Amino acid sequence: MTDQSGDGRVVETMSPEETLELGAGLASGLSGGEMIAIDGPLGSGKTVLVRGLVKGLGGDGSLVGSPTFGLAHEYPIRNSLRLVHVDCYRLSGPADLESIGWDDFAGASDAITVIEWSARIESVLPSDRMQIAVGHTGDMSRIFEFCK
Repeated sequence: MTDQSGDGRVVETMSPEETLELGAGLASGLSGGEMIAIDGPLGSGKTVLVRGLVKGLGGDGSLVGSPTFGLAHEYPIRNSLRLVHVDCYRLSGPADLESIGWDDFAGASDAITVIEWSARIESVLPSDRMQIAVGHTGDMSRIFEFCK
């Protein structure tokens, strides 16, 4: 894993295992109420990063899959917290959030909300969210830019 400086923190992972480690490392600073918005192309490592987050937060990372068809999945993590994993790929915009119970978890003190394809609902996201742009740099390598 390589870490570069610049306008935002940039980390390149060389394998899915390193992406899992990156997610687990992000978990250490989370305590509930946070929102993490992730954008990147299909297959860029978004869900693998979330799997690492869940594991780092004391949950079972092996349960994490892409929520594209379920739209939102909830995973129990440490200290009676939950991680809510939302995939907005199939949403047409913020108006669709009511159908997945957005108001029940977004910003809740007992939840960490992680959103894939967050650009589709950007207008309703808080300004203090963690924003991560993800991309491919090779067959197995990925780049993660932390914008906020």
